[in-house]
Amino acid sequence: MIEEQPTERHQERPPPPPRSDEGPSKKSRETTCFKKEVIEPSSSETKKLTQRGKLLEIFANRITLLSTCIWMIVGFINTSQSQPITSEIDVKDFGAIGDGIADDKLALQNAWNVACSSTGILKLPIGNFLVGPMTFSGPCKAKTMVINVIGNVTTMPMKNWNTKDDTWLNFQHVNNLIITGPGKFEGQGGSGWWNCKKTNNCEKNPTALGFHHCNGLKLMGITSKNSPRNHISLNACDGAIINNINLIAPKESPNTDGIDISATNGVHVIGGHIRTGDDCIAINGGSSNINIDGLFCGPGHGVSVGSLGRYGKTDIVRNVTVTHTTFYGTQNGVRIKTVPGGRGSANDIKFKNIKMIAVENPIILTQFYCPHKQCSDKNHVVHVSDVTFEDIHGTSSKPDAISIMCSKYLNSCARITLNNISIRHVNPHINVESVCLNTQVQTIGGVVPHMVCTRASFISMALGDDFDAITNEQSSKDIA
Repeated sequence: MIEEQPTERHQERPPPPPRSDEGPSKKSRETTCFKKEVIEPSSSETKKLTQRGKLLEIFANRITLLSTCIWMIVGFINTSQSQPITSEIDVKDFGAIGDGIADDKLALQNAWNVACSSTGILKLPIGNFLVGPMTFSGPCKAKTMVINVIGNVTTMPMKNWNTKDDTWLNFQHVNNLIITGPGKFEGQGGSGWWNCKKTNNCEKNPTALGFHHCNGLKLMGITSKNSPRNHISLNACDGAIINNINLIAPKESPNTDGIDISATNGVHVIGGHIRTGDDCIAINGGSSNINIDGLFCGPGHGVSVGSLGRYGKTDIVRNVTVTHTTFYGTQNGVRIKTVPGGRGSANDIKFKNIKMIAVENPIILTQFYCPHKQCSDKNHVVHVSDVTFEDIHGTSSKPDAISIMCSKYLNSCARITLNNISIRHVNPHINVESVCLNTQVQTIGGVVPHMVCTRASFISMALGDDFDAITNEQSSKDIA
C-alpha cells in the first residue's frame, strides 16, 4: 500500500530572490536609499551623485587595500619573531669547487661577506675546500653567526704558503660566533712545517684557528688535525664555550698545542679529546674563570697554567678549575709553570677528580720553568697561591710523581694543598717520589708518595729535556 505524501510538499514555493548578478531594481534601490521619500534627481544631480559614488568606491577600495597591507606586515613581523630566517649561505653557490685542488679562498670569502651581512648562517657542504690564510671580520648583522662545517677545509701545503700570516683562519670581532659540524680542518703540518725542530724556530709557524675579540664564541664538535703550530688560539674571547672537540697531531709534532687561552674572562671546555705534541690546553696571562671538565688529554704535555712571566712580563691568572679529566701517556699531567724574573700572580687554581694513566710527571708546580738546562732563582717572581690538587689517582711512568718547586723569596708560593692523592708507578716494583722546595704544603687525607718540603738558600738545577716542554724559546739571556 502506498502512503499518501503530505500535501505540504505539493504547495507552491515562493519565487526565488533575484540573482546577485542582476542587482536590485531601481525601485528597490530607491526604497533602500530613501526610506521616507523618493525624489527623482535631475540629470546634473545624477552626474554629481555618480561621481561622488565613484570617489567613495575608490576611497573604500584603498582603505581595504591599506588594511590588508597592515595585516600582512603585522603577520610578517610576528612570524619573524617566532621563526627567524634560517636559510643557509652555501659556499658552492659562490663558485667553490670543493675538490681539494682548486683554490676556494675567494668563494669562501664572498660567501662569508654575504652571510655576515644577512642570514648569519654559512654552510660548507660535503667536499674538500682548499683555502689559504684568510681573515673573517665582524661585526656581523645577525646577532649570531653560524658556520656549519659538513665537509673538510684544508690549508695550502707549506711550499705554497706565500704569506707571512701567523694564522691560517683568523676570526676577529665576531660576537656569538658558532662553528659546528662533522667536518674537519686539515692544517698539513707534516708538509714541512714540523721540520722547524731542526732549526729550533717553530714559533714562526702559523696557528690553525685564531679567535680575537669574539665574545660568546662556541666551538661545537669540530675537528682540527695536523696544525702547523697550535690548533686553537683564544684571545679576548669572553664567555667562550668549547664542547666536545677533537684536536689531533702526532706526539712528536712541535708546538702543536690544542687550545691556548689568553686575556679572556670565562671559558668552559666540556669533554673532547686532545692528542697533540704539546700542551693539550695552555692558560696564559690575563685569563680568569676558566673551567675544564671531562677532557681526555693524551698524548701531549698535559694541561698547564702558563708559562707565566716570560721575558719579564707581568701575567695574572685566577680562578681556574680542571676536573673529571683523564691524562693518558702524556709528558705532564696538571702543571703550573712560571719563568724566573717575571711578575704577577696565579691564584685560586684547583685540579680535582683527575685520572693519570702512565703519565711521566703527573703533578708539577714550578717557578723555574726555563727553555734551557740551567735555571737560577731571581728576586722577581710570579706569585702562586691558593692551589689545590685533590682526588688525583693513577700511575706514573717515571719516579717523579709530584714536584713542587718554589722560589726562595718570601711568599712566592703560599697555601698549596694536596688532598687525597694516590699515584704509583706503572711498574709495581718501582717506587715513586715527591719533591717540595721553599714552601709549606698542606696535606689532607692520604698522599702517595709522601710529601716532605725542604728549604734551599739558592737553587740552580738542571732540567732534562723530558721535563721541560719548550724547545724553541729564546735563550735565557733574553729573559729579564
